[in-house]
Amino acid sequence: MKLTKSWLEDYIEIPFNIEELCHHLTMAGLEVDDVLQKNDDYIIDIDLTPNRSDCLSVLGVARELNSINKKYKYKNNKQDISISPSIKNTEKKIKIDEKIHCPKYGYMNLENIPKEVKTPEYIEKKINDIGIKSVHPIVDILNYIMIDIGQPMHAYDAEKITNEISVRFAKNNETIKALDGNEYKLKKENIVISDTKNVISLAGIIGAEDCSVKNTTNNILIECAFFMPDTLANKARKLKLHTESSHRYERGVDFNLPEKAMIQLQEILQENNICDFSIYNFIEHSDLLPVHKEVEINNDKIRKSIGIDLSDDEIKDFLISIGCTYQKNIVKNPSFRYDLNIHADYVEEIARIYGYDNIPIVPEKISITTNKTYLPFKIINQIKQYLYKNSYSECINYSFVNDEVMENFDWKNEEFNNHNKIDNYMSLEQNKLRSNLASSLINNIKYNINMNSENSYRLFEISSVFGENIEQILTCVVTGNKEDENWAAKKQKFDQYDMTTIAEDIAKLFGLNKNDLMYKINELNENKNIYIVLSLSINELIKKIKSNNTEQFQNFSKLPYIRRDLSFIIDISTSYQSILNLIEKTNVLSLKKILLFDLYEGKNIPSGKKSLGMGFIFQDANKTLTHEEADQYIDIILKDLEEEFQIELRK
Repeated sequence: MKLTKSWLEDYIEIPFNIEELCHHLTMAGLEVDDVLQKNDDYIIDIDLTPNRSDCLSVLGVARELNSINKKYKYKNNKQDISISPSIKNTEKKIKIDEKIHCPKYGYMNLENIPKEVKTPEYIEKKINDIGIKSVHPIVDILNYIMIDIGQPMHAYDAEKITNEISVRFAKNNETIKALDGNEYKLKKENIVISDTKNVISLAGIIGAEDCSVKNTTNNILIECAFFMPDTLANKARKLKLHTESSHRYERGVDFNLPEKAMIQLQEILQENNICDFSIYNFIEHSDLLPVHKEVEINNDKIRKSIGIDLSDDEIKDFLISIGCTYQKNIVKNPSFRYDLNIHADYVEEIARIYGYDNIPIVPEKISITTNKTYLPFKIINQIKQYLYKNSYSECINYSFVNDEVMENFDWKNEEFNNHNKIDNYMSLEQNKLRSNLASSLINNIKYNINMNSENSYRLFEISSVFGENIEQILTCVVTGNKEDENWAAKKQKFDQYDMTTIAEDIAKLFGLNKNDLMYKINELNENKNIYIVLSLSINELIKKIKSNNTEQFQNFSKLPYIRRDLSFIIDISTSYQSILNLIEKTNVLSLKKILLFDLYEGKNIPSGKKSLGMGFIFQDANKTLTHEEADQYIDIILKDLEEEFQIELRK
C-alpha cells in the first residue's frame, strides 16, 4: 500500500518528522518497507498483513494513527456540499442472481462527458506520485477514491452495455477479454457481471475490454458494489491475475463504504464540473450482509495477558478508539474490521494500541529442568549429527508447493495426485501440501547451481509429508562428484551405493539392520543432472527402535562424574528392586549408575528395619556437572523415596 505524507495530512495533523511517523506505523503493525522523498513530500510504502484490509486506504492509515496516538488529530476542514444531480437516473434492469455473494450492488449514470475534460490536478498528482498512471478522468477519479477511502468502483461505457445487467456465476469455459489485453477462460466458481450478450467484468477483479472507458466515451455507468471476501478469495490468483480491486475485495471491504464512495464521486464531479451525473441507486439485501460480532470482554483476563494494570476505562477507550461499540462489557467490531472475532483478537488490539514498546520486558522467574529426552527428538538429532559429519547440509523448505511435475509423487517416488489443497492460498507457488521432500531439495540444488555452481552437493531435510497419511521423512539428495577437485584423484560420481551406505550407517546408529528400515533409493534425471535420492521413514524407524531389545553402544563420556553416597533406614519388607524402580521413574537424566555397597540389620537398627548404603553416580554427556546440580538430583530422589517408603537418613 503506497501513499504520501501529504495525502495523510488531508485527514490528520502530523506533528512528527518522517522517521517518527514511520516508526509509529511499524510499531502499530503497519510495517514501513520503504520511504522515498519527492520534493517536499514523502512516498511511504506500507507492508500490510492480510487481516488488515481496513488499512488499504489513506483514510484507514490515518484512522490507525489517530487510534495509537491522539497527537495525530483529525482535521475538520471538510465542508458539507449540497449535491445537485443534473440528470435523471436512467434505471437499469439489474438482476442479482447471487445475492449471498453480492448483497449490495449500486450504480450511477454519468452523461455528456466532454472529450477535452481533464483529471483534476490534485487527483492526478496524488495518484501519479504513488505510481498509478492516468488513464481517463473518470477512471482516475475512481482510482483516487479507491486509494483514498478503500472502495473499488468500476466504470463501463454505457453505450456498450446491452439491456439487462446480471450478477451471476460464470458458465463453464465462458471467456472474457479483459482490460489487460488477455483472454481468460472462466469456471463456474467465478462471479461475473454480464449483460444479455457478454461478460462485461470479472466481479471485483477486472473489466472487459469491449465496454472499457475511452477518450471517445460519452456516457458512463458507474458500478459500486460489495462482494463477500470468501467469494473472491483466490479467484484472481487462479487466473494469474492481481489487481488493486481484487487485492481489497478478497481481504474484505467495509460493507458500509459503497454509499460513501458514491457521494465522494458526486462531490468531485460537481466541484470540478466534470460532467452530468444522476443520483445513485442501490440494490441491497441487508440480511445477507456481514454481521457485527458481539464479544464479551473480560478486563481481568486482558490485564493478565498483557501484564499491564490497565483500568476498565482505559480498556474501554482503547476499544472505542479503533471504531468498536462498547456497552456493559459487550464489544462489537466496526464494519471495516473483519479480523476482530474472538476475545483474543481484542487482547491483541489493546496491547498494540497501548504500544508493544511500552510494555516492560520482565523475564519469567521459572526454572525448568529436563529430566528425560524426548525419544523422536533424540533420534532425529543423532541422524542430523551423523549427516553433518558426512558433509551434508540441512535444508528447511516450505510445506506448500506448486503444480510442477515433480510434486506429483509421494516420498517413495510413486505417482501421487491426491494432494491436500490449500483453500485460501496466497500464491500459485504454494497451493497444496507437499507429498515428497525430494522436489524441494532438487530445487535448492538448482538454485545454488545458478547462483554459484559447485561440482558436488549433499543436502538433506527431515520433515513431514502429506500423502495418504502424514509421515515424517528423512530425504537426502546428492549430485555431482564424490570428492573435491584433485589432480591426482579420478572423478567419481555419486551412485546408489552411496545412499545404501547412508541407510546402513543410520541402522547401525540404533542397533538395527538395514532391512529393519523403511526406505527407498531412486535415481532421478532432471535437466540433464542426475540426482541420487534416499528417502527414509522416521515414523517407522522410531517404532523399530522402541521394539528393539538389542543393546546399543554408547561412547564413554569424557567429562568427570560426581558420586553421592547415602545411608538410610527402610522397612525390612521393602525390596531393593522396588527402590530401583521408583528411582527410575524420577527420570533424572544424568543419573548413570546406582551401587548397593552396604546392607545391615541388627544392633542400633530398629526392629523390622534395615539399613541400606547406596551410591549414586551422576555424569552428563555434554557438560561438566556442578556439585549444586548433583545435590538437586539427590533432593529429587530423596523426596520420592520419603513419600513412597518413609525412609530415614542415617546420621
